[in-house]
Amino acid sequence: MRRFKRVGLIALLGLGLATPSVWAQEPQPAPQEPTEQPSAAEEQPAEEPLASDGTRRATTTFHGDSGLWFVPIAEVLPHGMWSLSGYRGNFDRQEGFTDYSQWPVTFGVGVGNRLELFGSFQVVSRIDRDVRPIFVDGNEAGGPVNELPLVPQGWSDNQVGDLYVGGKINFVSQADQRPLAFAVRPMIKLPTGDSDTGASSGEADFLIDAIISGEANQSAELSGYLGWVQRGDPDGLDIANGLRYGFGVGVPSRSPLRLTAELVGEAHSDDVITIDDGALVADDETLAPLVSQIRNPLDLNVGLTYLSANGFFLGGGVSWALAHDSRSDHFPDFEDRTGDPFGFQFRIGYHPGVRAYAPPPPAPEPIPEPPANRPPTVKARCEPCTVEVGKSSTVTCDGQDPDGDPLTYKWSGPAGTFASPGDRQSLWTAPMQEGPVPVTCTVDDGKGGTATDTVTIQVVKPTVEEIVFEDVHFDFDRYTLRPEATRILDEAVTAMQKDETLRLEIEGHTCNIGTAEYNLALGDRRARAVSSYLASRGIGADRLKTVTYGEERPKHDNAREETRRLNRRAALIARLTQ
Repeated sequence: MRRFKRVGLIALLGLGLATPSVWAQEPQPAPQEPTEQPSAAEEQPAEEPLASDGTRRATTTFHGDSGLWFVPIAEVLPHGMWSLSGYRGNFDRQEGFTDYSQWPVTFGVGVGNRLELFGSFQVVSRIDRDVRPIFVDGNEAGGPVNELPLVPQGWSDNQVGDLYVGGKINFVSQADQRPLAFAVRPMIKLPTGDSDTGASSGEADFLIDAIISGEANQSAELSGYLGWVQRGDPDGLDIANGLRYGFGVGVPSRSPLRLTAELVGEAHSDDVITIDDGALVADDETLAPLVSQIRNPLDLNVGLTYLSANGFFLGGGVSWALAHDSRSDHFPDFEDRTGDPFGFQFRIGYHPGVRAYAPPPPAPEPIPEPPANRPPTVKARCEPCTVEVGKSSTVTCDGQDPDGDPLTYKWSGPAGTFASPGDRQSLWTAPMQEGPVPVTCTVDDGKGGTATDTVTIQVVKPTVEEIVFEDVHFDFDRYTLRPEATRILDEAVTAMQKDETLRLEIEGHTCNIGTAEYNLALGDRRARAVSSYLASRGIGADRLKTVTYGEERPKHDNAREETRRLNRRAALIARLTQ
């Protein structure tokens, strides 16, 4: 009860402070809005779906960057704008039937419209572990929690938690009229919390997320992220890293009252925590199991947030730990509690909004003018449209002028060369770099009328040709060439003498009799025996390469001698020089 009274007190203080004079920031002009004079829509911001500075409503996340609640969005704060918020996050884990809450204060600032620096400091961290004794060996729910592995007691009381800092880099934004936004968010957890009480692991964690989000039809904010967390292992413990993911939606996205639904989880790199004997001792003197089972967390979060026009927001919600069994599933003597997998969330803060596309006012209707020169039309084509590097394609420009004016032609492109750039048809030579190359033809009627068309030519690498010769076989535990091997090798000599662009790779193989180390050495001697013979026939050493695989790549069954002997071989593969 005292906990909820404190939450209510914080909410009342936040509402009292949420006045325009306190929360309003100096508007920054949106970079995509180069209008010469104020529009009528700017004089009546209450009727606009966007603020007058080209932003739309947004909130922070639990970590401090712009987002839904726990799921970030790929948009960032505008340049020079800042955000501030306070959270009460509550989480439940099956291990120890642990309920822990964290009260972070977050901050964020926009840099250059593409970068958002942010942080989240857990000023209060509380951990309640209900299992008694604290650790129970041999029980899936009797070990430590992967995120907070050092908890030694049932109730931690109020402790200082960890500090998260990071930067979100926006690469694609809907403010630039793109269909979706994309960003990358690296973070680091600094272990500022008390590891003796379990409020921190005492080690730094490194996190990175890729985020894709978008506002659909100015009514729903959709976002998802996928990332990785690399956790530092406390002394004597080996905890799991994990693949982080989350998906969320906020509706309506431009309304003062927004419903948020999120699914957030992690796939651990391992399903156990391993602990050195005696490395983790609880206050009741029970020892943590040497090997403890852990479950992949999966939380469903639903919340309701009020967002004021001046940036202040206030919200509450509930979380449901989906990967959470009942107490009696693991401890038959324990009484089940309905509220075990559920937690309550609360937040209060200020966010000025994220950038959004604000279309310029429509241009005035042009004054009708007398008929003028009609521009020409043009169509560009290529033959072929896929060429190898350094090869040629014929490009043709078909132009027509409705007034019958004579046309001039001009070819241009970012790469490659034109034999006749001023002709209607020209030979184009591809560059030595593969990839798509757009080539453009521009026609001019000499009276101010022009037209352009572009055709894209795909430049590809030349096909690499391989020649595989018959295998050279050896006697058991031998690397001397058999008499019949010279016929095979002479065929390779003849092929390489005919084509000096060929390079030969000689692979040495063995059967599975003997140690791996011995067979690797034997395979190397077999490959070198073949190489020495070819060199004696005049093939340069720079055209020969040897490699040994020993017994690692059998071509035939090693279980029977009649097929095992066929693995005592050298393989010859010739490739054309690129």
